[in-house]
Amino acid sequence: MWRRRRRGGLACALLLAPALVFAWSCVVPPVPPPDDGELEGLTVEPPRDSVFRPDEDQRERRAPEAPVGGRLPGAFPEDFPLPDGSTVFDFGALQLEGEADEPVAVEFVSLRLPLGAPGAREWLLREAQAAGWRASLGDVMTFRQSDRWVRIAIEPGRTAGSSAARFEYPRP
Repeated sequence: MWRRRRRGGLACALLLAPALVFAWSCVVPPVPPPDDGELEGLTVEPPRDSVFRPDEDQRERRAPEAPVGGRLPGAFPEDFPLPDGSTVFDFGALQLEGEADEPVAVEFVSLRLPLGAPGAREWLLREAQAAGWRASLGDVMTFRQSDRWVRIAIEPGRTAGSSAARFEYPRP
């Protein structure tokens, strides 16, 4: 019998102790930390990036506007006209059979033109002839200027008012 009461009293004391500690901490004001005097002052410069210095500002240098989006391969004839707003989407090298069954090294570049297929054909024919290129017409247009040539196949584009053109020309 004593054991049961002893356990009960011990349990009661253990539960009562935290409650008394909590109550005591609410009644007694906390003790402020001791004041050791004033803190030492330290001068700090502002961060380097917070100061605006126009003379040290680097100016943006933009490349000149290019009429063709993307980079044309190096052997593409520089003087051959292309419509503004054209975009390169493929390029590469080929081997074609030439005269007397000799292989001819050819490069190609595929462009998306901002004109429908009939409009692109007319534009290329007009502008290339104005630039001194002679035209041979057919399903594939061929333009010649002295010993250089460019062969062009034009197909309707996937969006209205556009076309895809493949330009083939000899590699140097």
